[in-house]
Amino acid sequence: MAVFRRGKVYWYHFTFQARRIQESSGFQNKTAALRAEAKRKVDLLDRRTGFTKPKVAPKFDEFAEQFLGWSKQQHRAKTHELHSGNCDTLKRFLRGKWMDEITHGMVEDFKLARIREKRWGEQKGIAVSAVTVNRALSTLRLMYNYAERCGFQVSNPVKHVEFFRETGRTRIISLEEELAYLAAASQPLKDIARVMLDTGMRPEEVFRIETVNLDLGRRTIFNPFGKTAAARRKLTMTEEVFAIMKNRAAVLESPYVFPSPDNLAKPIGSVRKAHDGAVRRAKVKPAFRLYDLRHTYASRAVMAGVDLPTLGALLGHTSVQMTMRYVHPAEEHKREAAGKIENFKALSAIKLAEKNHGVTTISATVQ
Repeated sequence: MAVFRRGKVYWYHFTFQARRIQESSGFQNKTAALRAEAKRKVDLLDRRTGFTKPKVAPKFDEFAEQFLGWSKQQHRAKTHELHSGNCDTLKRFLRGKWMDEITHGMVEDFKLARIREKRWGEQKGIAVSAVTVNRALSTLRLMYNYAERCGFQVSNPVKHVEFFRETGRTRIISLEEELAYLAAASQPLKDIARVMLDTGMRPEEVFRIETVNLDLGRRTIFNPFGKTAAARRKLTMTEEVFAIMKNRAAVLESPYVFPSPDNLAKPIGSVRKAHDGAVRRAKVKPAFRLYDLRHTYASRAVMAGVDLPTLGALLGHTSVQMTMRYVHPAEEHKREAAGKIENFKALSAIKLAEKNHGVTTISATVQ
């Protein structure tokens, strides 16, 4: 046993399974410090022994490579690339630490330090967004879930970490903006955008539409992809979507409605450059993301009278709470709602006056 004084408090250090443990005992009394050291050793033994001996947790940077190898096999290239970039960021903060020694507090420190950073590129000093930090936290959480499945005795330190609120990203486009954007959009972006606006499908779901999943007779699209049963759903085509699918299916030499221009055997992977160019040429400000077309569909559906459970099924959501996050009334509809409230108040005042004066009149609807 070895304890030593640092300031007024005793610390202890020892080696356990080739790992050097050095921690504060929290006590100013040497005897109490020795007891704390003994208890720490017992706790470590309890975690490492049992009828089936668990695997010793690896270091973070070593396990990150194992995680990325698994991610490459399980996820699409774009998702794997995102996890890879997030791992590089996480390594800057957690390199050399053992997986079972990373605490909730360390993750909170990472979160706060990261949001205060600036990334450097073509435009210097761009602040790291809340969305970027949240994506890194999601990768870390997934890493620990995978570590547990691999048999390592670790506790997920991200479990009780509160993610940053992502504000200012959702954008509902107006009809005028939609017309200008579609007029400026090149193909296949123009058709992809139309399908999203009329069905609410996610961009990657539209990219991966296969001709075998089209039923032109019943005018439906079946989406077989998704992590949940709700995401795997059948959608009805509008007239415009039906025309797009019919025309494309008639001339396709690919199993995909929107094939990759480089390989017809694969679906298109991204239309980001085309989208950004269309937004710029249409002079739509503030700019919006391609995914905002899905939000636009959801908001328009509610304004048209579609109930939330039905909308959730169309969007592929598992809960109404998730669907509610997609509903963002436009400004004109907010003004209409305010007008309806004013009308209700005025009509109520007329009825109250009639009651108080005992006069029976025909109440006119207030415009």
